[in-house]
Amino acid sequence: MVARVCISIVGLLFAPSLTAQARNYNVLFGESNWLNLYNEVATAIPCTWSITKRSASISEPDGALSLVVDETGIHNANFDLVQGGSAQDLGWPAELASLLILPKPGAPQHYAVFVNTTEATKQAGLVEVDMSANGGAGAVVGTGTTWYMTGCTGKLAATLHANGTDYWLLQHADGSDAFQAYLFSASGLAQTPVISNTGPVIGPTGTSAKFSTDYHGDMRFSVMGDQLIMAYAHTPDTAAAALFWVDPASGFVTLRTAPLRVASTVIDDFTGDTLFVLQRSDFICGVDFLPTGSHAVICRLDTAGSAGGWNNSAICQFDLGLPDTVIAESALGMPGSYGGLSPWGPDTTGNNLMVASDGHLYLRDIYGNYLRRYANVPVSLGSPFQQIDIIIMHPNLRTWGLPLFCKRYHDSEPAWLGLRDVSGRDPAFRAVPNPITERGALVWGNSPPPDHLVWRDAMGRLVRSEPALNNGPTTVLARKELPAGLYVLEVYRKGKPLGSTRVMIE
Repeated sequence: MVARVCISIVGLLFAPSLTAQARNYNVLFGESNWLNLYNEVATAIPCTWSITKRSASISEPDGALSLVVDETGIHNANFDLVQGGSAQDLGWPAELASLLILPKPGAPQHYAVFVNTTEATKQAGLVEVDMSANGGAGAVVGTGTTWYMTGCTGKLAATLHANGTDYWLLQHADGSDAFQAYLFSASGLAQTPVISNTGPVIGPTGTSAKFSTDYHGDMRFSVMGDQLIMAYAHTPDTAAAALFWVDPASGFVTLRTAPLRVASTVIDDFTGDTLFVLQRSDFICGVDFLPTGSHAVICRLDTAGSAGGWNNSAICQFDLGLPDTVIAESALGMPGSYGGLSPWGPDTTGNNLMVASDGHLYLRDIYGNYLRRYANVPVSLGSPFQQIDIIIMHPNLRTWGLPLFCKRYHDSEPAWLGLRDVSGRDPAFRAVPNPITERGALVWGNSPPPDHLVWRDAMGRLVRSEPALNNGPTTVLARKELPAGLYVLEVYRKGKPLGSTRVMIE
């Protein structure tokens, strides 16, 4: 058989305006990587914040970064800890299994941070944050973390309820076949979950299970929330994924088909035969659906490595339009990435695969500093080309731990379905915190990066004009010589005004 692959390498990606949700415009992940998807254009922006292995982020409906959470705690857009938001304040262990953020229904500027701990304690917790508190710098509501589930795995996912307002927060029990769906509404998180016993049993996971797909393997909803895919198993060469139906009204989960294994359906260039070939699948390190829900994709990591000790990954696509009994045999392989010798580089328990808010499929390099974007998915059998665009992230830094996202939000319609229209929307700017003392950040959404700032006092007089110092999709605000008072900050790019906001300096 002859491999036929065409690779295109670029620095920036210009994606078509398809399906984005501005809530997921900012993708922050380790080590200091920031991918901004403003207006469906993927841009790698330098970031000074060093992000841990597990993280999550969420933006405002206009695309302005609001909250960043990692294993050190809960941070605002200026990367300052919100009041009461350090890991110590919250009672978090040093390492976490997964993190997810949802906006709270009926409470603007309130967010729920969901956290799952590792195999050592297997707990699921909730922290509510009010981003309007503490002068706009944010504060935890109450104290510490509310631990609502024990015996969980690291699998964590959320989708909209059928009513379009509430959410289903989905967990999976360890050592069981039980899904637990918690209703999250304006009243908070329901104490009693909807339990569905279906699909493969997740084996009891101990702390020594370094490559456990059962515990850490991903779980993702489709865009519409009616399908779920989950990675499971950790015995060498048996790791797989299972496909489920979900009822968005009741929260019940039912098995559709399993197992989906890493394989390839290929045409032999010499005989013309169609071959179905299983591949190594030590660890499933990413599962997702394409935006239409027509295809599922999984990523496997070969933790055993090659004879030289190198790790590598591969992606496999499945056609969900086929009968359930033959979905597994629709597998089509796509090129993955090669990694290194360090166990930290591959990050075997982290998510490597992501369908981002621009509708495109991304794979992180498991040891280097770039993301692969697959330009022509879904792939088709016998297709002669697989175009792969490369986004170079932070220079000389590795990538790990792609964050979890909910794909639809109650306050962000139309929701990632190819119907979005951004024409006529003005850029939005806000200072965090406000008032500021010595420094702060200008957070911008629905806007390209500014390059110049003009400060005016309450009388409209020009008091300072300076270049914009950007750190990801925020701009550094420094008080310098300005006295206390109210200012109007005008934001420019290439000589043209983008907008303005008020900034109070104490």
